Amino acid sequence: MKPILPVLLFLCAGLAATSLPAHAQSPDEDLAAARAAVTQTPSGSNGNVSSDDPDMAAMVKKVKIITRSKSATELPENTPIALDLGLVDVPGADSKLTEGVTAKAYARYVKVEEQKVGQLVLSGVEKDGRAEALNSDDFVAQFSLENDPTLDPTAPITIEGDQSELIAALKRLAVAGDEETASKKEVEEAGVGASDGAVASNAASNPDAGSYTTPGALELDDTPQTSTRITAEGCKMRIDLDQLQAIQQTRMATTTDGETSYGTCADGDERYKINKSYSACAYIEDLDARTATASFLYYYTDGSGNRVEHGECQPDPEARFDIVEDSSACRVSLDYDAGTVITNAKLVYTNQNGRKIEVRDCSPSEDVAPAVMSATSEGCDIRDDFDAGVSYQRHKYVYELGGVSYSTACTDSGTEFAHETVYKTDGGDYVCTPLINANSKTVTLQSRVRILVNGLEQFRTACTPDTTSMDVVATTEGCEDPAYWTHSLSAGQSYGSERYYYFYDDKQEFISDCQKSDQVYTHQVEITGWQPHDDQLFAYALSTVYIDGTPQGRYNIKTSEVLPGTAQTPYTYDGETTASTNEITYEDCTKYQGQNRVKNYTRPDGTKYSLVVGEADPVSLGDVCSVQITWGPDYHDQWENSVYSNPVNKCGSYSFDWQGDERTEHYTDYYHCSWTLSNGTKTIVRDDGEIVGVPETRACRSDPKQFIRREPHNPPFVRGISWYGGWSYPALTAVAKNNCALTWGWQ
Repeated sequence: MKPILPVLLFLCAGLAATSLPAHAQSPDEDLAAARAAVTQTPSGSNGNVSSDDPDMAAMVKKVKIITRSKSATELPENTPIALDLGLVDVPGADSKLTEGVTAKAYARYVKVEEQKVGQLVLSGVEKDGRAEALNSDDFVAQFSLENDPTLDPTAPITIEGDQSELIAALKRLAVAGDEETASKKEVEEAGVGASDGAVASNAASNPDAGSYTTPGALELDDTPQTSTRITAEGCKMRIDLDQLQAIQQTRMATTTDGETSYGTCADGDERYKINKSYSACAYIEDLDARTATASFLYYYTDGSGNRVEHGECQPDPEARFDIVEDSSACRVSLDYDAGTVITNAKLVYTNQNGRKIEVRDCSPSEDVAPAVMSATSEGCDIRDDFDAGVSYQRHKYVYELGGVSYSTACTDSGTEFAHETVYKTDGGDYVCTPLINANSKTVTLQSRVRILVNGLEQFRTACTPDTTSMDVVATTEGCEDPAYWTHSLSAGQSYGSERYYYFYDDKQEFISDCQKSDQVYTHQVEITGWQPHDDQLFAYALSTVYIDGTPQGRYNIKTSEVLPGTAQTPYTYDGETTASTNEITYEDCTKYQGQNRVKNYTRPDGTKYSLVVGEADPVSLGDVCSVQITWGPDYHDQWENSVYSNPVNKCGSYSFDWQGDERTEHYTDYYHCSWTLSNGTKTIVRDDGEIVGVPETRACRSDPKQFIRREPHNPPFVRGISWYGGWSYPALTAVAKNNCALTWGWQ
């Protein structure tokens, strides 16, 4: 473990600036009052040595003073609290000096490398309402604490302190106590009657006048009036990124006779948690490294709920994401010249919110090699043109991607086959059985149209009787229904149907059934709708295939279907915009509404499609916090000036002139006083009901109720509070509370 003593001594030095007020106040008032007290020399101190004097400090004898807490007290972190101690052993002091004496202290604990260290300074001693201040720099304790930072009243606390200063203060308490007892006895005796009965006296009717003696000339105290306070003026906020805290620095302001000097700025008690904000920073996208790194900037929310940003956006190495290819939303590209199929892919990554973000639009994949495609006539019918006496070879391209086979639509390959009408095969056999008419004793030959494909014959028509040798007639009668015709979608043709007959005894004699004729009907195609594929930004046309000019008119072969080999029709890109989402987020008091980056497209049917391609910067809806101030019950505090000690101005003053010994002297008198207090709590509440930061509590104090010493003709004489009938307290009005809130900057 690293040595912690220098750190602890520094912390303890900061605590030692805290001294003793007469009664419990708020922490801010405690600290201010204490520091004001230690800058003044206590009346009657007989010139006690201050540790601030380097020559005299060497003469101070430090001893181990044993004390105990008067009650189990939990120490707070950093901010000191007032504490009452009992004096167990003061080396060199008579035990009678410590009887009934309460040692006044301030204590807290601090954390040093996760270890809790208690720190305590002694600021004064008190007995029976009388108090003597000590120089808190000269009485310091420092001790280790377990997990529970609570002082055990049975456990001793050792304070290292100035022996002579403490004993002198204890003696002054004892002397003041003896003088008070003697004074009370004199007053009681003065009120019994005449001193010896021989001379008339006003003692019975005016005990105050009876005990009055003309005081000697008083020497005016020319000691400079000094006060101190803790202020953040002129000090910056220190940003501690190791602890992720913003620490308001403060310094001591010392005012002496109207002139103010300032100490060095040091860390104060106000600390704010530093957070990371990702919403205000863009991702760093490195296409070469194929990574996307989230960026953030530091910010904290101050005591008024304001967001304060620190520094610039910087990358977060712990929030780095891989950029990968995504081909699911891209169409392939066919390179007919190279005979390859190119896989297209987007570059995307999934951000820390689980959203897929597009970095690059569809482009040839670097991860997937082009696939080979080949042409085949399999599955494609030959297209016939009987008028031209030619048939055309058709083919399609086939390829495989990801284990799935794909093919294009059939098209003419450029290969032609000439028609030939044949009656017999090359071997001399009839291609069709001749028709024999027994009645007329005639024979009619039949022929077919033939083509040679790769040396093999293919017949393109059915057997057709030779109408030149006899009166054989072709007719579509009885074959008019296209439902029974031959339809070739791959060839884009339909073939009519016919049959043959001749007349015998004026009656039709049919010599064949309905069969495919050489009457060709070219397919007509109309688009009746679209089948959208938003995931890949294309649509397939829904087509109706029909023929016209049939005996029954228009005939639909296919109705609103995706035809084999139908091309993918891409959506039309309309540009990129942003769109608000229902996602609401907060960063302390700042409210944000989420936005997406959206690419807009028009489908082939004219409808619109918006594709979310990533997150856009959220829109700030501003500060949505409000300050709620609540007040606790009233409580009271008071200051009673010691009857036998020089007064301390805690309550204000008034001045009067007193004439004695033929001269006029000017005096400033001091009062007893009381206050009414209430603890105000400021809570910063967001519009969703969440509390932002830590509620802050301060004590608001009324103007003092002053109990004036009514002895202008006897300045050294001070009446105790009992003379006024005991304590009473002023009202703490709503206006006063509002003024406190304004002073604290809460409103």
